[in-house]
Amino acid sequence: MRAFRNSLGLKGLCWLSAAVTTGVFGEQVKVELKAAFNSAPYLVELLETAAEEVPDAYFPLLDRIAGGWFDEARTDQQLHAMFIATLEADGHMPEPEERSSYQLALSVRSAAPRIEAHYQFYNTSVEPSIPAGQGSGCETWVAFKGKQYCDPELAKEHGIIKSEHTNELPFDRISGNSSHELPSILYADITSPSFAKFHNVLRKTAKEGKTSYRIRHKPSTRGKQRPLLVNGYGVELQLKRTDYIVIDDRDKGDKPTEQKRATAGLDTEHEVADLKPLSASEVNTLGQNAADFVLKSDKPLSTLLKLVQDFPKHSSSIAAHEVSEEFLNEHKNNRQQLLPSGMNVMWINGVQIPNRDINPFALLDHLRRERKLINGIRRQGLSGPEAINLLSNSAISENQADDEPQRYDFRDEIEGGNVIIWLNDIEKDKRYESWPTDITALLQRTYPGQLPSVRKDIHNVIVPVDFSSSDDVISVVDVIQNMVKRKVPIRWGLAPKTSSAGSVGQAKVVYHLSETYGLSAVMKYLDSIKENKKLGTPEQGTFDAAVKDAKLRTDRTALALAEVLQAESLKARTDGAKQYLTRLAATGSDAPFFVNGVALAQGDDWLSTLSQRISMDLRMIQRGVFEQVFTDDTWLPQYFLFSAATKRNPLIIPENEKNIILVDMAEFQQKYQEIFEQLPTIAAADSSVKKNPAHLTVIGDFDSESGLNLLKSAAEYRKENYNVELVLIHNPQAGAELSNASEDILESWIKSNHDLTINRLLEILAQEPTFSPVVGNSTLFWESAKPIVLEAFGLKSGQSALLLNGRYVGPIPEGQSFSKDDVDTLVSYETTKRIGPLSNALEQLQISDKIALPFDFAKLQSLVSLSTISDVPEGIFETASTVRTSRFNVWNDAHTAIIKGDNATAVIQIVVSLDPATELAQKWVPILNVLSEMKGVYLKLFLNPKDSLQELPVKRFYRYVLNSEPMFDENGDLKSLAASFLGIPQDALLNLGMDVPPSWLVAPEESVHDLDNIKLRPLGYHGIKAVYGLESILIEGHSRDVTNGGQPPRGAELVLSTDKDPHFADTIIMANLGYFQFKANPGFFKIQLKGGRSQEIFTIDSAGPAGWAPVPGDETSEIALMSFQGATLFPRLSRKPGQEEADVLGSEENVAAELVEKGTQKVNKLLGKIGLGGFNTDKVQKALSKKSAGSGVVQAEINIFSVASGHLYERMLNIMMLSVMKHTKHTVKFWFIEQFLSPSFKTFLPAMAAEYGFQYEMVTYKWPHWLRGQTEKQREIWGYKILFLDVLFPLDLDKVIFVDADQIVRTDMYELVQHDLQGAPYGFTPMCDSRTEMEGFRFWKQGYWANFLRGLPYHISALYVVDLKRFRQIAAGDRLRQQYHSLSADPNSLSNLDQDLPNNMQFNLPIHSLPQEWLWCETWCSDESLKDAKTIDLCNNPQTKEPKLDRARRQVPEWTTYDDEIAALAKRVKGGKSESESESSGESEGKSGSKGSAGSHGEPQAWGGERVKDEL
Repeated sequence: MRAFRNSLGLKGLCWLSAAVTTGVFGEQVKVELKAAFNSAPYLVELLETAAEEVPDAYFPLLDRIAGGWFDEARTDQQLHAMFIATLEADGHMPEPEERSSYQLALSVRSAAPRIEAHYQFYNTSVEPSIPAGQGSGCETWVAFKGKQYCDPELAKEHGIIKSEHTNELPFDRISGNSSHELPSILYADITSPSFAKFHNVLRKTAKEGKTSYRIRHKPSTRGKQRPLLVNGYGVELQLKRTDYIVIDDRDKGDKPTEQKRATAGLDTEHEVADLKPLSASEVNTLGQNAADFVLKSDKPLSTLLKLVQDFPKHSSSIAAHEVSEEFLNEHKNNRQQLLPSGMNVMWINGVQIPNRDINPFALLDHLRRERKLINGIRRQGLSGPEAINLLSNSAISENQADDEPQRYDFRDEIEGGNVIIWLNDIEKDKRYESWPTDITALLQRTYPGQLPSVRKDIHNVIVPVDFSSSDDVISVVDVIQNMVKRKVPIRWGLAPKTSSAGSVGQAKVVYHLSETYGLSAVMKYLDSIKENKKLGTPEQGTFDAAVKDAKLRTDRTALALAEVLQAESLKARTDGAKQYLTRLAATGSDAPFFVNGVALAQGDDWLSTLSQRISMDLRMIQRGVFEQVFTDDTWLPQYFLFSAATKRNPLIIPENEKNIILVDMAEFQQKYQEIFEQLPTIAAADSSVKKNPAHLTVIGDFDSESGLNLLKSAAEYRKENYNVELVLIHNPQAGAELSNASEDILESWIKSNHDLTINRLLEILAQEPTFSPVVGNSTLFWESAKPIVLEAFGLKSGQSALLLNGRYVGPIPEGQSFSKDDVDTLVSYETTKRIGPLSNALEQLQISDKIALPFDFAKLQSLVSLSTISDVPEGIFETASTVRTSRFNVWNDAHTAIIKGDNATAVIQIVVSLDPATELAQKWVPILNVLSEMKGVYLKLFLNPKDSLQELPVKRFYRYVLNSEPMFDENGDLKSLAASFLGIPQDALLNLGMDVPPSWLVAPEESVHDLDNIKLRPLGYHGIKAVYGLESILIEGHSRDVTNGGQPPRGAELVLSTDKDPHFADTIIMANLGYFQFKANPGFFKIQLKGGRSQEIFTIDSAGPAGWAPVPGDETSEIALMSFQGATLFPRLSRKPGQEEADVLGSEENVAAELVEKGTQKVNKLLGKIGLGGFNTDKVQKALSKKSAGSGVVQAEINIFSVASGHLYERMLNIMMLSVMKHTKHTVKFWFIEQFLSPSFKTFLPAMAAEYGFQYEMVTYKWPHWLRGQTEKQREIWGYKILFLDVLFPLDLDKVIFVDADQIVRTDMYELVQHDLQGAPYGFTPMCDSRTEMEGFRFWKQGYWANFLRGLPYHISALYVVDLKRFRQIAAGDRLRQQYHSLSADPNSLSNLDQDLPNNMQFNLPIHSLPQEWLWCETWCSDESLKDAKTIDLCNNPQTKEPKLDRARRQVPEWTTYDDEIAALAKRVKGGKSESESESSGESEGKSGSKGSAGSHGEPQAWGGERVKDEL
């Protein structure tokens, strides 16, 4: 329990601790990661990486390359130096921070996937389109008009191209007009001598406007192919046993032995045999000790890096350090300033970065966006720090965080009342009389999503209804009436639409019935016209039937239908309804509904939107009740109406404020400054510019009535508001020959020497229209503004629009007036949302004087506003907030923070709160260290440890592979990075793991060692080298069925294809968030529906590559994977006519019968939670088809799935496979989860398959980001066994059997394939009861499980069979994942994840119990039953703790025979070199009591933490 005996100080720590690639004693462990594709010529990578940073530099750099600028470079290093110099000299990257970002991008090889996408496209799309032999001798060639040309002058065609891709592909960069009808496409290796001639010709034609020009890289045939070794990932050596590191010193009479104090450094002179144990009291303050020790060192960031990567080794020395009072006091003070101890968070320029995005690739993209934003603001006259302070100023951030929407006065008092038809009155109706009237009842606890039942008018929902529309009437009768009957505490009102004669007539009838007979007559009438489909106009018979038995209200007069339709009183009400809906802009077919005054779109998911809005409003009311703002006498809706507008204009304030269009005015000025400065302008008064300046551009046909009225409205507003600068753009109708006001405005502008006053403009606009022929000069002048009208705003001739400080409103529909009041509303709204907060922030920072003109303010405002909008594609789940903060500025940093960089010049400010005693710190610190080395970066890192710890917080050694710029070897070649470990305790048992970006799938490819069970001492100086493969990068997404209200198209089957391979991969769409994923590598693909039911029912409208919301031009199924961050898609599927109710996985009857049989209500409740409601549970189940329709693949007769990790379990896995083959004559295929298998196993597997005649396939699935993950490898393996069964295997595989690696089979497994599961999705074997002496260990008969199962058996997961077709059909995978996600929130639940989860769901997801003989285990089953065993499982015995290998040899005679046979095969395959595993490592692991990393875990552990010890 002593610290290491010798102290070296910081130099000793630096000397001994490993850097990324260097060592002193030789590397003990070295890990590399190799991509599945080769690296491109370095010149191509330099070019494409530069274009990522500065897109406009692409073709000028190609000009340099074609001009031989870099021909003299002989090495990668020389080429790199020349390229950097060119970027600076040519002005592409004049700023050092740009070049620093470029260097980091080169280091992480960020452009490599984009280049590989070019290459894959050439190999899979271009080459197949060229007839065989046609491309020979054509190293560089041009595709033009469907022909191949092998000379730059296009003098002679070389042949045809069968399917030319002339559309703009995602990786294309185009010179010239991108929509040019004559595109020329150059396929070339830019390092080839022939490239220059082609480039120079095509570049010239593009500049001349004759063609457009793009280059698509083709694979280089020059030079040696080199594998791409990537970086930007972490490697961990996890301690497999840590219980001995911390000992309990509470019961000792003596105090813990005093540790030797670490004063200047860490005791690390000698290599460590094993870790020194710490007392519980020493662990308690370990985090604080570590933070203070680091801060006391000369180079704190360097010391922190070295400490965190080998934290377990240094923990005993750190424990001896005494924390300074200065640190403790400042740390305490910071906690009082809203800095919770132990909080880990990172801000970049005030924006919080989500943990998922803290990797070099996502951070690089974020830094580029930030740099572009800050530089844009700097160009407006502010410094970098001023720009950052402005963006994160509280005036802006608080306004952004306030998500209160605009509300409107939904009452009909303005129209004189009697417009709204109220369906209920919570304060008066008898159905609510049992509810409490005390508003404190609003604070009562309710079920999630349930509204408290209080007899108060709180929530009011007004729905515009066309009573002649079938959809609207159905909504009233079936949905709204049902919610009233169910006593949902919402007051419902209907506002009749009167857009047609039929709707007016029906509205009059409904008004009359409601007033004369009451709501029951209204509902009877509406139900009748709905059922009889007589909605168009009121019909006598239906009216008579509705009033026949209805009770006449007191003082009311019955009218005949004809009298109703002619009644003046009812006409007044329908006129009032029209005025009401006109005021609220709710007259059209897309009219919104109003919830407490908030306008919400009436889409298919309107009830979900309603629920969200009501919930948010309820929280505000509850807060007011809690704070005693309201009393029982308060009319609560008044709270919502306090700042409500009386009139609504959706052009100004759309239903979804995310649909507001913002224009980058700084970029606008760069493109159109010369034109814009010449346009007629009315300047703002000098005295009013400093406060809320507004720059308003009016675009319209000033010679038309609508355009002239728009200009009048703007001019009249400007007359009263001196802070507005007005710019006028005349946009005449095409071919206009007569002019009116436009000519007068232009004439006054010119004659006044560009000093047009508002009074003069109003005089012109007040004149009577006098049309005269258009003057030629006038036409030319206004034509010069066409680029602004067409390009910037996308307007057609004659259309109108407004631009206010970058907020674009338009096109304004023809015929829709835009009054002075509307202009006032627009300016007021923008002042509240954007103009005012920015103006206040500038005043607070005392930099208002730097903004001289309204247009300068508009440029700044647009940049600030755009910075609050994430340009990450918006999905169906929340992304990181774009709200910036500066709260960390109040934290003290003298004794608790590490600071690097110059804050006065930085354009990137990184502020981090980090607990150094966490595994997260091991990843973050090396990344922060690299970022701090970049130019223009300022880092402030607060060390924020927890106040106390109960256990060793970090149980792994860690290296992060990253460098701030490329490295070169002594030959000038690009040097690849690797993770290297030195000074690791030699007697510790370790597990090697990879910590990679979210979209990567990696697996070990090269290593002779057992990476799951590493002990360094037996290896001597040889150490361990492992090469992992980046096997795939994810294409993932969230799909929706737009026909069915955006619900996930559960069960739809997708295919990823290329031109060369129409079935590259397939998958199924989950009900969980509509999620799907493909494993791929960079390239160009298409997303298609798989043939069969999916194609019969659905059509893919868009692959959704541009984000969740539809955007013009995204109607494509083509996608490109060209980033290490993967690709996220949001496909939109629609149903074909007649398939609106079809279930892609089968008929509703199949699902419903099972639900009725197993408890309809409970299952429906679960299905509703995960979006699977709607099944008709009253129908009867029909027999399932036994065959997979349309499958063209013949699968093996027996398909067995297994998983293993570590050489010992792989050894047992080989024996299991051999035992299967020894007992069957049927075809067999084994399926393995690849990432858990060792290279040794995968190398030997082909020999096994050839020797014994089976097939095999590797499968994998990346754990989805939205599903709660597992950090322990064993539990991750268990998750893979049960959570992804519907998506792991090809869709044409019908049945699969899971067999644990440590089983021995004694029967023909085809018998289990043929076993009838009786409609269940899977079958498991119940746990044995026959060995009576183990009764006390049978946890499933005690506590939680005994109460839960209620007589049902508890099943073991060592062997089970899955009917994949049935499993998918009832969405079993979705339901398992939903239940897992819910239960795993409690870390004490699901002790045996793969086993507890299906057993827990038996009442909802039935398990077919297999006969007991299918799995025999000595621990639970009697010796007498062994003779009937079909399989034997080597499950652990909690009583004897006998090691597995001993048990296997003793218990199963054939086990040794099989083991010897496989060893002999291995010896033959390796030419006399035996593969047999030393038993010592596996056995010692078992005897030490550590948990093996295996595909089998023996008997389960009890629910809720009642664990049965799992040992080997």
